[in-house]
Order: sequence, then structure tokens, then C-alpha cells
Amino acid sequence: MMGEIRLVSGTLRGRKLLAPEGGNTRPLLTRLRKSLVDILRPRLRGAKVLDLFGGSGAITFELLSGGAKKAVVVELDRDAADLINKNADNLGVTIRVIPGDALKVAVRLDKASERFDIIIVAPPYNMDLQEAAMEVLSESELLADEGLIVVQRDKRERFWEPRAPFVHYETRSYGRTVFDFYERGEDS
Repeated sequence: MMGEIRLVSGTLRGRKLLAPEGGNTRPLLTRLRKSLVDILRPRLRGAKVLDLFGGSGAITFELLSGGAKKAVVVELDRDAADLINKNADNLGVTIRVIPGDALKVAVRLDKASERFDIIIVAPPYNMDLQEAAMEVLSESELLADEGLIVVQRDKRERFWEPRAPFVHYETRSYGRTVFDFYERGEDS
């Protein structure tokens, strides 16, 4: 049995996504996806997005609906990755889905000189994956010069203390969910 997620903004507003059942993915609540799109809207037009822990793909589809041009989604769970592809086909959008370990794929994308305007880091909670991903990203050139990284975490999880080349831009809290935003520092 599949769940459904309804897109809440942009050109795909009202369209439905199939969501994986079970505990392997944790789709972001509708109001949080809408808040995130609203925050990112000034940066979305034509943006290239990297979603390192794709899950249901709902965040990426919202960003594409809001004006992002291209997206790469990394998802470890093969069934979830297949479902993201199926949703993209159903919505008529083109995205690149890479099944695999987000940290290893990030290194490969960096070696291939890929660059992204928005990077989403929304892994499963309580596994220290946010910090591990930020460490990998801080050693890469994946973030474009004017880009932004969004880290989603549970409020009980540690804040990643920024280090070069990143600076902390802002934090927004919504109940138990926290978004930390990082960008390149002036000297990087």
C-alpha cells in the first residue's frame, strides 16, 4: 500500500506523489515543505538542486514546482529511488535519481565537477548523518558560489558548527523540526 503526498505550491500545486510506506522514509509535513519553499523562493528560479537524502522526493518536487530548473536526488533505499523516478514520470518532470549512499555519491559528484545552487540535507534523524554530510560538503566544491545548504534536523540533534568554507546563515524552528541554512563565507 502506498501513501500519497500532495504538492502545495508552484506549477505542480495540487498534484499527488506516491509515498513509500513504512519507516524507511519520513516525508516532510505539508506546512514545513510550504515554509521551506517560501524561504527558498527568491533563489529557486533556474536553480540546480541536490537532495542528498531523497526519501519520498517531496522536497525536490516542491522546489521544482517553485521554479528550480534541475535536480539530482540521492536515495539509499532502492524502492524509494524507484518511486521517485515513477513520480517524476507521472508529473512530467525530469530529475536524475542516483540510488546509493549519499556521502559516497556526494564525493563522486564533486569529482565530476558538479555544482548546485541549493543542497538539501534531510537524512533520517538520530544517526549523525547531518554532521557527516556537512563534513563531506565542507571538503567539496559542490555548493555554487551563491548557493545555500539546508540542513533539516530534529531539535534534539546537535547544530553543526560551521567551518570554512561555510558560514551559518539562519536557523528556523517549526516544533521539533529545525532547518539550519549555510552559505559560503566571504573569504571562500
